[in-house]
Amino acid sequence: MIFITFFLIAQGFITYDEGTFRAFQIVNKGFLCFGNRGKTQDIKFRDSFENIPQVILIPELFDIPGTKVDYSLEITQITLTKFTLSIKCFDGVVYGIHYKWLSIDDARIQVINNFNIKNFQQITIDHSNPNALKYLINVIAFSFTGSVNFEVKVSEINAKSLTIIISDQQNSLSNLTSLSYQIILGINDIFQIYEKKISSLSISNSFPLIQWSWFLLPFQGFQHDGINALKFKKEYVLSVNSLAYEFSGGNFESYQSCCCIQTFYYIPCWMKYEHITQATPLEIGSVLIKQLFDSKVDYIQSFKVLIDGDNQIAKDSGETRIIIDEADKQPILNLHVKCTDQETVKINLIFQNSNENSITNPILHSCSGSYQEVIISFSLIPTIVAYQELIVDIQETECQISQVLTNQRQSRQHLFFIQKQ
Repeated sequence: MIFITFFLIAQGFITYDEGTFRAFQIVNKGFLCFGNRGKTQDIKFRDSFENIPQVILIPELFDIPGTKVDYSLEITQITLTKFTLSIKCFDGVVYGIHYKWLSIDDARIQVINNFNIKNFQQITIDHSNPNALKYLINVIAFSFTGSVNFEVKVSEINAKSLTIIISDQQNSLSNLTSLSYQIILGINDIFQIYEKKISSLSISNSFPLIQWSWFLLPFQGFQHDGINALKFKKEYVLSVNSLAYEFSGGNFESYQSCCCIQTFYYIPCWMKYEHITQATPLEIGSVLIKQLFDSKVDYIQSFKVLIDGDNQIAKDSGETRIIIDEADKQPILNLHVKCTDQETVKINLIFQNSNENSITNPILHSCSGSYQEVIISFSLIPTIVAYQELIVDIQETECQISQVLTNQRQSRQHLFFIQKQ
């Protein structure tokens, strides 16, 4: 894997880093992994991050000479200045594994780690960014007792969760004894993903270089015959404006040759680490107020919030998350308020300027007579095509609506709040 990297240092902190890890190999560090032997190694970043970064491992070389192997490999700790990688071999031999590692401090990227799993059933996992709908699957290690043919796949992904399955293409999953993989989630702008490939000994086509991006070759799965050794490495050819790659088999100082390269599934891609699209807050187009005197109030607290044409409702005390679909070009947010005689509803709109948030003169609405409920409809205008994440905070006499903006940092932008007086 080729990295063309410029380090961005702001206020003494780095925001991304990369390197090569080769300590788990007999030829480099004299470490032979077998017979319950293990090793733990710290990998230091070039400087300190401000927040705990996401760490990605991309396998670059496998040198496993036997027809079966049982080993564990995992990231055991990540701090501001380093991460820790651990390997332990229980059965068989590992002569060496190389990794390229990437670390990045950006809330638009989420890495889901599943290390050393032995249950290969379907799982569903929540994710934190509704716009992180592109992903990379990255198998980093697996153990086997015979032939295997598997792929890690995302069968479904939406604004709140994703479902992961392990495919079994030749009914050989019983020979797969453990598996470590990562799912790397990001917004559309982060990844440029090419077609899925199957391993070949020929050199690839050229890929034009993309500035501020890493070129990656993550594995989705492997087809291993359980007879020959698992031995291959990636090699790269870099020119002025492009790069190409190839996989090679053969002897990597383990004093054994292999007759053929094993089959594996992978997807070439570019991954941005700088100059990523910024999320921007919603704008308020209009506010409409209407008062009902014979309404059927179906909520216990003072407020209820819902989006036109959507079944998401916030009506319980505390915070509720609401996701507005990216296809909704001008969503209407309806805020219901219990309103009795002698009460006043105060509507505070919050506008953003270059220096600070400012609150406009509040809109006051007096409740009178037999009216029981006020409905305030806000027309919202998205400033970017994306899922919009709102947080509704309902208290006894106040309801506040905020928007979650996920950029390099995740922040909350207050939009408006309603008070009963």
